[in-house]
Amino acid sequence: MGRCRGGACPSNHSEDKPRRVLRVGSWNVLSLSDDRRLSPLSGELSRLRVEIVGLSETRRTSSGETSRGGYTYYWSSMSNGDHVRGVAIGISSKLQPSVVEVTPVDMGGIMGGIMRVRMKHTLGFMSLVAVYAPTEVRKTEEKEMFYAKLNSVLDQCPSWDTLIVLGDFNATTGTVRNGYELCVGPHGSSTRNTNSSLLLNFARSRRLRIVGSWYQRPELHRWTLYSNAGGVAKEIDHVLISTRWRILQNFRVYREC
Repeated sequence: MGRCRGGACPSNHSEDKPRRVLRVGSWNVLSLSDDRRLSPLSGELSRLRVEIVGLSETRRTSSGETSRGGYTYYWSSMSNGDHVRGVAIGISSKLQPSVVEVTPVDMGGIMGGIMRVRMKHTLGFMSLVAVYAPTEVRKTEEKEMFYAKLNSVLDQCPSWDTLIVLGDFNATTGTVRNGYELCVGPHGSSTRNTNSSLLLNFARSRRLRIVGSWYQRPELHRWTLYSNAGGVAKEIDHVLISTRWRILQNFRVYREC
């Protein structure tokens, strides 16, 4: 079912209230156009104990929601009936009653996909934004339009929410941190390219930390993309979280997904 990035993302907490730990993940599923794929997906998420997941390349149509195997899936895709691109957010049944707002995003011909889900949590609210960004081969203008749309979606998120942006950014972080020390940790990967610069500039402007770059991991638990021809491995799926929340415990990639 594509590639899966799984990470544990505990909620914000204080001394007088218990910490509510969440496992949050990002997964490019390549397609969810067939509803028969949903039950196996739920089974795998349950096995990995992932409670919230951002899904990329869902290839469903329009927007909607459905429940399968202990998870509710909200999706946002093309409104013209084409089974291309698209994103979704999956929420476990235990957390689904906490969802207070679901916002599909009409991309209006812009490449990629974006949607937002807002939900209550231990000490307040979380805004979850799922993304599927244009690939490196797309025109620069298309990529800039995508990030402009993404910024407009984030502008709608209340400033006091815990913000998590997750999905397939089709971008590596690179290993050079100069100018990006706040958002890129000491364990970035690969060589920076145009998509990398767009991702890093977005993260810096929004004061978002690219979580995977802050954790040293063996390659087995790092790469989220392997080329079909072999020889190419990259980390292009990411989870970003506001730098003002110091709530992370661990982060890794599950290859068996």
